[in-house]
Amino acid sequence: MALLILSTIMTVTTAAVIVTVKTTQQNTELHVNLRQVQNAGNWISRDAMMAQVVDIDKPGVFLNLKWSDWHGNSSSVDYVLTGNRLTRSLNGGTATLIAEYIIHDDTPASPSTCTWDDDANQLTVTLRACMHDDNNRYQQTYEIYPRPVASGG
Repeated sequence: MALLILSTIMTVTTAAVIVTVKTTQQNTELHVNLRQVQNAGNWISRDAMMAQVVDIDKPGVFLNLKWSDWHGNSSSVDYVLTGNRLTRSLNGGTATLIAEYIIHDDTPASPSTCTWDDDANQLTVTLRACMHDDNNRYQQTYEIYPRPVASGG
């Protein structure tokens, strides 16, 4: 009788542990996806608000932004999506990894997108991240209004 009670308790406990572990893994993956999208969105928003020229049609580049500072120094930033990695390169320098697990055009289901609206002077960037499980995908859309002199490319 004691063995029967003990085995019942162990079965219920084991099931509870398995559910807890699975939920923790899913939450961790969702959190990683969230942080990747937020980091990419932060960098793009920061640069885009300074931009005087927005180019979404530069070959091999997800987004190109150009501006001149108060001293007349020109800057150009390329955001490049290679595989699932988003990198940022300032003035043609070394590319810095901004985010991983970003869904690219090569992915058939809902890739990350970048659009420019000349009339509204608005850059819209939709970033999607997925580490492993498509159910834990995270998506965020950023609507950015660069300097009034910005133009789309």
